[in-house]
Amino acid sequence: MISQSNVATIRQAVIAQLFGPNIRSIWEASIASVQLPRHQTKELSEKKQKSLAAKYFSIPQKYLDYYPADPEAILNAPEIADEDAGRSTTDRPIAKRRPGRPKKKKTNLKASQPSILQFFAAKSKPTST
Repeated sequence: MISQSNVATIRQAVIAQLFGPNIRSIWEASIASVQLPRHQTKELSEKKQKSLAAKYFSIPQKYLDYYPADPEAILNAPEIADEDAGRSTTDRPIAKRRPGRPKKKKTNLKASQPSILQFFAAKSKPTST
């Protein structure tokens, strides 16, 4: 629990750790001066790098920093149209299952099997003569 006497000290320590020792108050801070630790870089497989390289030119400029800077992979990138040309048009892709519960298969009634509707059918009323 934080006591009331330590709040100012803790606030300054948090601001100093986030924004650096030169920033004294939150009003002096800006988003550009945030100093957070970087995440570890993730190694991408060769297949993933080729896939990204083919799509590299469609990525907006402001998002390019998130992708690996590998000029060799970008220069040797296969064209997307080339990949499509290599596929056979006669091969059909495997049909994917639809999401949700599978549909029930309706069973046909046998000729000798009575329907439940026959039990509730209107009985003919006896006529009085």
